[in-house]
Amino acid sequence: MNPYAKYVQQPSPCWTRIDMLLALFDGAVERCEQVVAALERQDREAAQPLLNKARMIVCGLASGVVADGDPVTTNILRLYEYVLHSLGQGGIEEVRGALTVLRTLREGFQEARPEAVALERNGVIPPIDTVSTVRTLA
Repeated sequence: MNPYAKYVQQPSPCWTRIDMLLALFDGAVERCEQVVAALERQDREAAQPLLNKARMIVCGLASGVVADGDPVTTNILRLYEYVLHSLGQGGIEEVRGALTVLRTLREGFQEARPEAVALERNGVIPPIDTVSTVRTLA
């Protein structure tokens, strides 16, 4: 059986959109913490790939925000821009600043999680359809 057909037959994951979002924040925060640790021991060589990974995760987070002129989404995009700029600078204080913003955003989304899960389970927010996503990307 071809690998794509086998993948399509697998049951959909039980993840909600908010859980995926929180997992991305966890990944970005973890990488930033590792960057801070590497910079504290003055190991820029170890810090650079971690900075790149953190920046890629934040780019992914930013790409999911619809820029529709809503002040909330505009401010979230500005915060992501700040984080990306800070990570691009790569200094320990800049990374700590980015880490503070990421943790604050994650806390806010964590507090909204129960309502987001309920909205998704009640069909107000459409569930993730991984099959159509894979077909679109394939």
